[in-house]
Amino acid sequence: MGSTKYAFFEDKFVPIEEAKVSVMTHALNYGTGCFEGLRAYWNEKEKQLYIVRMREHYERLHDSCSILLIGLPYSVERLSDG
Repeated sequence: MGSTKYAFFEDKFVPIEEAKVSVMTHALNYGTGCFEGLRAYWNEKEKQLYIVRMREHYERLHDSCSILLIGLPYSVERLSDG
């Protein structure tokens, strides 16, 4: 992916510049969105990206969405699939 940054937006990965939301978005105005950051490390020898505690991150994301009554259409297992 090089130095280009990507976002998961409208059910697909897009360059970050294409991930646009309206200023009228409920999450922006009222803070009703969920965010869970992932940390990962690139292993040059293995040519592999290793994500730190991925399952736990996605479980917290599901918990946050549940509290805010946001329907997350992906299971923890599906999110964890590489």
